[in-house]
Amino acid sequence: MPQWASFLVFFTIVTSVYSAGHYYVYSWLVRWTEPARLFRRSIQLGFVLLVISFPAARILAQVDYNPFTYALTLVSSVWMGLVLYFVLLFLGMDLGHLIWRVFNLLRGRKFRLSLRSRRLLAGCVGLGVLLLGVAAWIEAHNLGVTRLEIPLKGLPAEMDGFTVVQVSDLHYGMLTENGKLSRVVERVNELKPDLIAITGDLVDEGVSHMEEMAGPLKKLKSRYGVLAVTGNHEYYAGVNRAVAIMKSAGIEVLRNEMKVLPCGLQILGVDDPTGSRHMGEPSVDLEKPLSRLDREKPSILLYHQPIHFEKTASFGVGLQLSGHSHGGQLYPIICISRIFYPRTPGLHQIGESKMYVSRGAGTWGPPMRLGSPPEIVHITLRSPTRSSPYSV
Repeated sequence: MPQWASFLVFFTIVTSVYSAGHYYVYSWLVRWTEPARLFRRSIQLGFVLLVISFPAARILAQVDYNPFTYALTLVSSVWMGLVLYFVLLFLGMDLGHLIWRVFNLLRGRKFRLSLRSRRLLAGCVGLGVLLLGVAAWIEAHNLGVTRLEIPLKGLPAEMDGFTVVQVSDLHYGMLTENGKLSRVVERVNELKPDLIAITGDLVDEGVSHMEEMAGPLKKLKSRYGVLAVTGNHEYYAGVNRAVAIMKSAGIEVLRNEMKVLPCGLQILGVDDPTGSRHMGEPSVDLEKPLSRLDREKPSILLYHQPIHFEKTASFGVGLQLSGHSHGGQLYPIICISRIFYPRTPGLHQIGESKMYVSRGAGTWGPPMRLGSPPEIVHITLRSPTRSSPYSV
């Protein structure tokens, strides 16, 4: 399918679902609260503006970064998260109301809530959604460190204790700017890793100030540098531009290639399949880069999406590091994401091969998380034959 056609299908689906959600919330409010005609017109206008605010903000962000575009992006993105919970709670109330009416009908009673009661319930729902939004905002801005010890096949005893910090899905853009990026860099450097691995979606869709992220990224420090791969959002932002910025910050981007560290650890980086699926780039034959691995030596694969683990394990990959799904980011989307990505955040194993799926450090869309807190991952590699701590 041509790139423009894929985008058109995606845009149509997202816009339709998003608009339908707004229409449902609007119609629910009108039906339950029965506002005066003038106030109803104001609500209509408000909802129309809210529907168009998010796509408008994304477009403007690619043109210019200023206080207005930042404020519009912030408001529209937060509202995107809130409207999800309005829809869910209103659906729950409609279902409960229907069951109660049927129950009373079977008992031969008429039942109708008074206007005052309905307005009170609507107010309670609004307060509940606001509290959920505050909780989700706090969770999204509370970056944690997940610490793991992972035995890596082929790792010699003298390398026992080698540390890797994985950073995934930061989504640098209008809402994740230099301030947050600098805090992430500080947290990573505090861990003093031997290697830093960025597993895609470092950037969001293309924004006018994207080049500014090179400044904070240059401060990342580790013994063996910073390695990265592309995610789907690097392609949305313009993959050549995104890769050039990362390289200017001293990050080595592995694009279907392998790097062997001086200590002997093989690091393989493979492009995200979005490039070949939707952007017209040549398709990546995953088996080709995998075939370069020496099965007798320790290896790590950087691959943005948590897929193809069975194949990578069959080629002897010791550890696959992935991200992409954000763990669903917001409950109950968490449950839906597991349908598309059965390899949920956390550690998975097939034979001697492992895969860690990160929840990611940032957010996409709403700057909110609920039930899937952000993380950077500190991995201590262990040798199956360890006898002494790692030192070089």
